[in-house]
Parts: sequence; C-alpha cells; structure tokens
Amino acid sequence: MKHTMQRGLLLAAFIFGLFFRMSAQSTQIVVFLNNGSEQTYSLIEADRLYFEDNTKLVIEQISTKSTVIIPLADIRKITCDETVGVSEAPDATISLSPNPVHDAFTLRNLEGKENIRIYALDGRLVKSMEITGNQSIDISDLPIGLYLVKTQSSTLKMIKL
Repeated sequence: MKHTMQRGLLLAAFIFGLFFRMSAQSTQIVVFLNNGSEQTYSLIEADRLYFEDNTKLVIEQISTKSTVIIPLADIRKITCDETVGVSEAPDATISLSPNPVHDAFTLRNLEGKENIRIYALDGRLVKSMEITGNQSIDISDLPIGLYLVKTQSSTLKMIKL
C-alpha cells in the first residue's frame, strides 16, 4: 500500500507538471507498463488526465469519447511530448546545466554580457560575476548546499554536490 501511494505521489507530480505544458494543440502521452508494453494517447486541452483513489490513472479523451483506466501498480513510467500544433519560436528560457553541480555549470540562452549573482538560501551573496554567452562558471570553492542563481531576467535553483 505504501509503495502504491509513493508511486501515486510521484506520478501526481509528473501529471501536475503536464497540465502546465498542455497547450491548445496536442500532447502525446506514452504509458510504459510493467509487462513491457506501452500505450500512447494524444490529448488535447479539453481532455483530462488524473488519479482516482490514489490507485488508478484515468485518461478521459473528450474527442473520442473514451475513458481509459490503468492501475498504478501496472505503470512503470509515463512520458509526455507536445507533438502536434503550430510551430513556436525556440524556447529562450535561461537554463542551468548540469544540475546538480559538482565544480562548474553553464547558463544557456544568455544574450550578451550578464551579471550573475549566486545566493545561499539564507540570503547571503556568495558569488558575483559578469559572464558572456555560454561561459562555464566555477563554483568549486562553494560548500555543498542549495543556492539561487540570479540573472537579470530569472532566478534558478542550483544544487551543489
């Protein structure tokens, strides 16, 4: 029972993130089952995907007027991918990789020179620098912990190992 609830909570976190990714177009959901098979569903914005009684995944497809119920104990993995729709501009969101970080990380999608500030969770500024483009940032001098990396336009969470 505890294993099923943990699996349900992990899947719930995934599905919660999925709802924020779904657009007016289509999102492809692939459910990988423990028996090695996989099931693919194309969902549009009106479709619903949720958990029932913390034991079942329910997929309601309004367009086909069908409902699929899959026991959580049978699910190994779920993936999603926006597959159909209008092409969008490339995502220019600033990203940090790798994360967790050992000695250095890179910020992607920066334009020009940018002031970077790294804060400990207690609010202390622990590092500040100006970087250009996809320059590597050395943090080998910082202790293990959680940090916030601030740029002019975003704040990113970083784990230092």
